[in-house]
Amino acid sequence: MNESLSVLFAITSMIGWGLGDFIAKTVVAKGSAYRTVLFSQCVGSLPFFLVTFMYDWAVPDGSLMFLTALSAVLTTIIVYSFYQALKLGKASIVSPVGSCMTVVAVVLSVMILGEALSMLHIILISTVFLGILLVVVQGSDTRSTASNVSVLLVLLVVFLGGGNTILQKWIAETGHYLMGFLLTRVFMLGFLALLFPVFGKDTSVVVPRASYARIALLGLIDVSGVFVWFMALREGFVSIVSPISNSSSAVTIILAHTFLGERLLLHQKIGIIAIVIGIAALSLIS
Repeated sequence: MNESLSVLFAITSMIGWGLGDFIAKTVVAKGSAYRTVLFSQCVGSLPFFLVTFMYDWAVPDGSLMFLTALSAVLTTIIVYSFYQALKLGKASIVSPVGSCMTVVAVVLSVMILGEALSMLHIILISTVFLGILLVVVQGSDTRSTASNVSVLLVLLVVFLGGGNTILQKWIAETGHYLMGFLLTRVFMLGFLALLFPVFGKDTSVVVPRASYARIALLGLIDVSGVFVWFMALREGFVSIVSPISNSSSAVTIILAHTFLGERLLLHQKIGIIAIVIGIAALSLIS
């Protein structure tokens, strides 16, 4: 393991994901979350076909096929749910709550991978959960069915994402991590295609043609961020990498406030500050 390299990879994925979440919000606000996911993931995955064929082509064994297929199912649900949450709610709320998957990942890394968890870790995790409670409580003037569904979707992302982190750690540690990453993308695209009869034929909400360039950029940033995340997991501990990468919400919040004019209630601002400080502190002490 190379902890310094893993931190560098984690910081890179943090910046990429923060920018990607902001771009996703600008696209799905007026378009289809499903079609945005499908098109962006297709475009973003293309470069990795060539990279894998050049540097890590191999016939995968049964265990790698199983892990990548299971991770792909979870990733499909996670990405679609996250984009739908962005569509229905504020990016400055959805992104920091989604980042809390790092708490689930850290707890699971202790339970399953045997990584250490100190009392300070527990205090910071509790701080993050308190922040979540403050963020999801909305005032009577801002509460709506859409915002409530957005919160439920992003909480689903938190718990599934934390579990998926452990699967991705195992995939990244295999002898063929590039092939493992590519297989995850292939299975994911396959599952998205299977969902087309359910979500793809909805013509009431379509992606504007002018948005396709942004969707392609989103795909390249998002998938590359996931790949760098894989590399970080391969080189370091989940309990270190996950908090750093998931601090991406700080980038999204700044962009959402600056360019989208999103405004929050006082207790939600306090909650976001608690989440960001908790996650950042987890990365520093790990």
